[in-house]
Amino acid sequence: MTTLTEDETTLVLTRAFAAPPEAVFDAWLVREEWQAWIGPEGMQCEVPEMEPRVGGRYRILMRMSDGRTVPVAGVFETIERPTRFAFTWGWENDPDRQSLITVTLAPTADGTQLTLRQAGLGTIQNRDDHGRGWGSALGKLERYLAG
Repeated sequence: MTTLTEDETTLVLTRAFAAPPEAVFDAWLVREEWQAWIGPEGMQCEVPEMEPRVGGRYRILMRMSDGRTVPVAGVFETIERPTRFAFTWGWENDPDRQSLITVTLAPTADGTQLTLRQAGLGTIQNRDDHGRGWGSALGKLERYLAG
């Protein structure tokens, strides 16, 4: 049996945005803004619940192209505007599908460097699947911020 280390199953993505950290921060933590871009290409998402405070909850309804709806929910664990926030991420009511996402935002000469770290994915396949999803969603965020 192969034992995987947390580092092997932790997703880390870095992306540059031509927008200030405050704008990138708000795109994640203002309900209407998050709803405008969250989810991979071709997926429509609704954010019916959003409490952007430490201990506050959020809920996303991800509508798949095949008609299924996947409810994702979590709790905000850290909010430090405009440099960092962290929240749990997982399928609603499924304790086996929970992870922790930490987003850090650093100002650059051209805007913001975002680093997304998602720990607790459990398998390399799950890490890679989430990597494709977040990569696609961050492309949507880039277009949203360019606006």
